[in-house]
Amino acid sequence: MKDRAKSLSPIVILTMMAATAAVAAVAMLPIEGPQKSGDFNLFLFRWMNSIRQHGLASISGEFSEYTPPYIYLLNLAAQIEPWVGTVTAIKLVNLPFVALCAWGIGALVREVGGDQNRGMLAAAVAIICPSLLVNAFAHGQCDSIFASFLIWFVYFAVRQRPALASVMFGLALSFKLQAVFVSPLLLTLVLWRRVKLWHLVLIPATYILMMVPAALAGRPWTELLTIYFRQRDVMHDLSLNAPNPWWLLRDVVDYRVGLIFGLAAGMAAIGMLVWRSMRVERNALTILLIATASAALLPWVLPKMTARYFIVADLLTIALAFVRPRLWPSAVLIQLGSLLAIVAYFTPWNTAAAAIWPTTMGLGILVYELFVRERRDANAAG
Repeated sequence: MKDRAKSLSPIVILTMMAATAAVAAVAMLPIEGPQKSGDFNLFLFRWMNSIRQHGLASISGEFSEYTPPYIYLLNLAAQIEPWVGTVTAIKLVNLPFVALCAWGIGALVREVGGDQNRGMLAAAVAIICPSLLVNAFAHGQCDSIFASFLIWFVYFAVRQRPALASVMFGLALSFKLQAVFVSPLLLTLVLWRRVKLWHLVLIPATYILMMVPAALAGRPWTELLTIYFRQRDVMHDLSLNAPNPWWLLRDVVDYRVGLIFGLAAGMAAIGMLVWRSMRVERNALTILLIATASAALLPWVLPKMTARYFIVADLLTIALAFVRPRLWPSAVLIQLGSLLAIVAYFTPWNTAAAAIWPTTMGLGILVYELFVRERRDANAAG
């Protein structure tokens, strides 16, 4: 009986954490977006108004700065808008993807660590991840969508299912360009010959398939294939509360100069990560480590980042900590940094400046783990 109770405890914990997350989400639903960003007033209310005016034809999405797949989801949200209100309807779009994030983290831990109970505990922690819940249900942003697909991309990479991994990456890319934060792992898998060139074709094919409804609604393919190029003019800040060095340099460095140096730093970071990936043991844990380090390092070195763009790192560090417990400090520090950066939108205090330090320390732990300790562990094993 004692063993049975012990085996059920992770299920009980997961249930309790899911209920806690649901209560927190309900409490945050009425918040109409932070006043400092004004995303609801500047974008989301306008998009929902277009959907109400044009009905199904609105899936073309030409009125939005986002890719059409998110507009498809807002069309679904419009169906429940009369009963729950505009703000709640928009935020509820995130609900299944928040669940997918937690499920994916649990599946990753189970696959890498080989322990089902530990996987359920990881899912329990992920479902109450503060930055995830605030992003989805207070801030009203949709980063949980592309984050969920990237988590499952890493899962299928671990499972050595390259076709499904490529499809997941393509789905993430069809929602947000920030899917490229985990591109070093994709390049690594190609160099490891675990992903073949024909698998890579599935990425643009998935993106194109996701754009077909918008094309059928009348949106020209020239626009659908160049959305991300046109997004470069949406924001002209080197950092928008992102916990990275560009937040400190945003008023010191010229925007164009910062953009050039930042993109060069991003390319250098990708090169370093891929170079290092060729010199580590090729196993499931290494795949997770490379993905996590990439998701934390790239938004740290790149310009034009926002406070929300560390969400993939927030979640993957949880999975990594469960299979390599010495990395729990990194998970806590990066989560703290993300939370401080996001809270800056809701308070009169400039918490974004303070967020840089825990994020940088958490990233430092990950970089040290990948570039130093992995080499030491490999040498010791040899």
